[in-house]
Amino acid sequence: MQNFFKKKILLVGMPDMALICMAKLVAQHVNIVGCVPPPKNDNTYKLFFDFANQLGLNVISYDNSVLDEDFVNKIKALEPDLGIVCSYCKLLPMEFLNIPKDGFINTHPSLLPKYRGGNPYSHVIINGEKETGVTLHFMDEHFDTGDIVTQQRVEIFNTDTMGTVFNRLNFLAADMLLRFLIKYEKGEEITRTPQPQGDFVKAPSIKSGSEDVLINWNKPATEIDRFIRALNPFINAGTRYRQNYLKVHTAYIEKRDSNFYPGTIVSTDGDLGVATKKGIIHITVLQAGSYFIGEASEFIKLSNCKIGEILE
Repeated sequence: MQNFFKKKILLVGMPDMALICMAKLVAQHVNIVGCVPPPKNDNTYKLFFDFANQLGLNVISYDNSVLDEDFVNKIKALEPDLGIVCSYCKLLPMEFLNIPKDGFINTHPSLLPKYRGGNPYSHVIINGEKETGVTLHFMDEHFDTGDIVTQQRVEIFNTDTMGTVFNRLNFLAADMLLRFLIKYEKGEEITRTPQPQGDFVKAPSIKSGSEDVLINWNKPATEIDRFIRALNPFINAGTRYRQNYLKVHTAYIEKRDSNFYPGTIVSTDGDLGVATKKGIIHITVLQAGSYFIGEASEFIKLSNCKIGEILE
């Protein structure tokens, strides 16, 4: 395909989706005339910049806004035919989206219109969805609301974590983008399906260490298990023990009920068994501050955990 792609593509994105898509498209000789990294104050900026440089791509950064005059002039000088976005932390204004001749396509890791927002990977697991997917859609002035071009579904398994779903969808996104760009290059008609109107479940970002990641032990073990998996490994579910914050990495369910109050340690034999509203969660790997990360069995010995103590 080395001489196949002539259309000029502008890529905007941030790790890790953008890196996976860039690598795929560059390997297939897509004509990426420029790529725009996250803002310079974002902690992923250098990773994006270095990765794109290694691929030999033309990286165009901005200082304050994508509407900075010098930045806009550099983008316009490229005369891009189409822009693609592979995950981004900012809402892009229409003045920028209108620069490429045929607009911008966004790569969103959910089955829109469900799960608009910054973290579809976690919320589909938290909510017990059986499937998710990737949507390619034209971009407008709002997040994730533009006309749908194509979607592809994937199954969610009962052992999936945020990490496994993240990887599966990002590699799927790269494959879908390549297929779309081949179709676009050939001049084939691109269908546009407006998204339905209504109030659909959202997928807001979840901040590590915030109250949003604390385990609610008053929920059933099945829901807590999904919550722990949904935040593993990038965010991590948390709980408090002896006024210290614990990150819970992995756990499993025991369907047996206990007579203990939810959040109570009910077993310390090999792992940390904790009572819930229905069933028991057995914590197998955890992190305590900066002094311990490892198997719960070692933490139990180190801390001399006792049955009857409370996790909050």
